[in-house]
Amino acid sequence: MNAAPDFPFTTDGCSGAIYRTIFRRDPPWLGCCIAHDEIYWRGGSARKRKQADIGLMCCVAQNGHPVVAFIMYVGVRIGVMSILPTPWRWGYGWKWPRSRE
Repeated sequence: MNAAPDFPFTTDGCSGAIYRTIFRRDPPWLGCCIAHDEIYWRGGSARKRKQADIGLMCCVAQNGHPVVAFIMYVGVRIGVMSILPTPWRWGYGWKWPRSRE
């Protein structure tokens, strides 16, 4: 069994604050985001990251928002890297930089 990350799981629901501010409700793809964030929290291989990002895109599209899905996919592929100490990075549940034992 894999070790648990250093920090407890958190999610921002794909930065849904803007959607909530405008529409006064959670985005319809919130469940997709929480699932995606949990995978990002744990981290792993580059292949697993790509699968998670494709999964997010498919889930959001299946919820009736294919344009938003594509924009989100491009955003996470370009804007999320584990080499930066951002709170949304790949493997954000682990201390940064993460030592490879």
